[in-house]
Amino acid sequence: MVTLSEPSRDRVSPANGALAEALFTLSETEPPGERRLALLRAGYAAFDTASGARRAALDGAPPWLRPLIEQLASCHGEDALAAAVERLAAGNQPRRRATRAGYLSRAAVAETLRNGPAEIHPQRLRGAFHWHTRDSDGKATLEAMARACQRRGFAWSMVTDHSRGLEVASGLDREGLRLQRGRIEKWNERHGEEHRVFQGLEVEVLADGSLDVPMGERLEVDCVVAAVHTLFDPDRDQTDRLLRAVSTPGVHALAHPRGRHFHHRPGLRARWEKVFAACADEGVAIEINGFPRRQDLDADLARLAVGAGCEIVLASDAHAVPHLEYDAYAAAIAMRAEVPRERIVNVLHADEFEAWLAERSNFNVES
Repeated sequence: MVTLSEPSRDRVSPANGALAEALFTLSETEPPGERRLALLRAGYAAFDTASGARRAALDGAPPWLRPLIEQLASCHGEDALAAAVERLAAGNQPRRRATRAGYLSRAAVAETLRNGPAEIHPQRLRGAFHWHTRDSDGKATLEAMARACQRRGFAWSMVTDHSRGLEVASGLDREGLRLQRGRIEKWNERHGEEHRVFQGLEVEVLADGSLDVPMGERLEVDCVVAAVHTLFDPDRDQTDRLLRAVSTPGVHALAHPRGRHFHHRPGLRARWEKVFAACADEGVAIEINGFPRRQDLDADLARLAVGAGCEIVLASDAHAVPHLEYDAYAAAIAMRAEVPRERIVNVLHADEFEAWLAERSNFNVES
């Protein structure tokens, strides 16, 4: 169990991500219960703030936890912070979980955007790729999400609700897609000159790599995005599963390729150089998903995808209007991976994006 000592007078705070990791690590030295939950909440608060991690972690912390947060935030540098965690863990041998490795804190995202190349800053993107509505597991209507994309300055966006194969998301069947298409057409008739909406579909990659939506239905939407949401066995090499998915006719992009989830799931194991080479050959774009708990791909794998010749789509994976800002995470990852602007699909004008979709549909179906 965590015990406390007097905090140092040194007020130089560690980085937000480092303070968050210290709190996460200490939470794992506690048995299940309120103390562990309080440490986790403080860790997430530090990780998800763009400014003062100490202040964010203290906000709402119970009285017993506040001195510990002060002590950790007072450490001078990450070596001192690591030593403090080891001491506070009282022999429990704390270690960093692999499921938290390679994620950017909100503060790290903000710093990257300040110092990174302006040409792929979120404000320089023309399209918002991959967002959800109430038609599957989103919180807002299609019209509300489209208006929000327009207010953010995007010339186009693509709704990508789930297919019916993901039962927990109440995915769309063929009739649901037809009804959504009608709403999109009405939106584009009224607002398409200012902001054009495209219809995508996030289809489920099944255990054998096949898709849960037949070809006839896939051809009825503008863009097919393949994604894995189940069967994440970390001991199974899933290269063949992904290769079959990306070689399926009509697939435009591979969403959150690893399927990892912060603090919970390391994601798929695959021979990524082989998967990315196949995507480049098939004309399938690779998504950098900016949802904070996904951040998938990370910068290292995104760099590998670019080296293989892949095109990249930056996505917020927004399930509510406030989530649309998560394209900042995707852009920050792209900056760290040094993705060239010309490889990023989101920089295309609406007519160029329409042509991009049509070209890949024809290529994939004919091949």
